[in-house]
Amino acid sequence: MILDEVTASVAAQLDDQAKLGVQISTHDQVPETGPANRGVWWRIGNVTAVFADMRRSTDLSTSEEPRVAAIAYTYFIRTMTVILDRFSARYIDIQGDGIFGLFSGKGSAFMGAAAAITMKTEMERAVAARFNQDASTERELKAGVGIDQGTLLVRRLGLRGTKQNEVWAGRPVSVAAKLSSLADDNQVVVSDRVFDGYQRASRLRQRALIWSCGCSGGTQGAGLDVPIGETSSLWEKVAAPGHLGLDFESVYRLKSLWCKRHGAEFCETIVSGKRPGG
Repeated sequence: MILDEVTASVAAQLDDQAKLGVQISTHDQVPETGPANRGVWWRIGNVTAVFADMRRSTDLSTSEEPRVAAIAYTYFIRTMTVILDRFSARYIDIQGDGIFGLFSGKGSAFMGAAAAITMKTEMERAVAARFNQDASTERELKAGVGIDQGTLLVRRLGLRGTKQNEVWAGRPVSVAAKLSSLADDNQVVVSDRVFDGYQRASRLRQRALIWSCGCSGGTQGAGLDVPIGETSSLWEKVAAPGHLGLDFESVYRLKSLWCKRHGAEFCETIVSGKRPGG
């Protein structure tokens, strides 16, 4: 009987794993593929997870013709993948209507922030309009992005051959996903521990990531040369909702895009910690 065979297979797998035990190996960088050694897990600290999900995807899939839904998923996932790759995410995984990238090493939180702001900028300035044009629809294509940071365990699990995948154990990915669900349309939401890192960064990075460049309508601001505090903060602090089981009390929301005049230099400063060309 099939059920008896399955039950016996499960028991055999559990016995095998119990005899093998678990070994934890500490590493500094997120691997492109997790270790497949039996019983071995990698432990990586200070991993920044950026999670983006497509808004109202269920409604899109059930109320529109398949062609429209297919274009929406294709444009969203391809855009997010390209951005994560160009900002050097060490690992990228697609989960239905969501996608996450993992950044590790020195400056990972800033690389993740630059990627997230680029995601929301491209969605508003390029992807949404192209989707409406190519899919011949007025339906909106928007995203929510969440960022968290912490320690992860990883290894490849599954069955031999193609039936394996990386399993990431730890809070950063799941918390980033929850934060993306809190985001309004095309909004970035970060945990307070991530934002605390932004606030403790060099003054130049703080200037580029937390404060406005000073542009307002027809007035062109001075960009990085505007002193901290003389322009408005780009982030809004709000209480973290209790029902999501988050281990912090506050989150920070970003609604602005890259400035068309100063965005490139601000992005480079956030990533490198230096003035462009410096």
